[in-house]
Amino acid sequence: MNHRTRRRPAPRVAALGIIVVACLLALAPAGWAEDDGAADGARRATRAFAEALTRGDASGLRPLLPERGKIQLHLERLGPEEGFFSAGQVEALFSDFLSQGAVRAFDLVRVEPDANGLALVHGKAVIIDRQGRSARIDLHLAFEPEDSRWVLRELREAP
Repeated sequence: MNHRTRRRPAPRVAALGIIVVACLLALAPAGWAEDDGAADGARRATRAFAEALTRGDASGLRPLLPERGKIQLHLERLGPEEGFFSAGQVEALFSDFLSQGAVRAFDLVRVEPDANGLALVHGKAVIIDRQGRSARIDLHLAFEPEDSRWVLRELREAP
């Protein structure tokens, strides 16, 4: 192979690399903006969820609960409850819990938007359970857009 033959592929490879990078740059901001929007919506919903519970106000959950469909719950210390519940049932469940227990703090750990339009939230809560015992629990929440707001679709205490 002579010197000229080795040089010819380099411009083609460089041009191909430039085209690939340009395509990625053209497509990436739209995807990033979508993920950021989901993450921001889920963060706001999580803050509202945490504020309602730490205030001891189950009715503060109402704007976060869906008008259509059910919410899946897997709760031990906050329940115990497992299954699919209507918005009114979830509010009543938390009202009952907050009459005997408390949520002292809630820390958002991370938000993960997924490809199906959900945003998965991982958090840690400090609670006083119904027996008066303090505990730190891991919570996983799933939020989904409904009309112009983010609503809770699943709440799970992690083991």
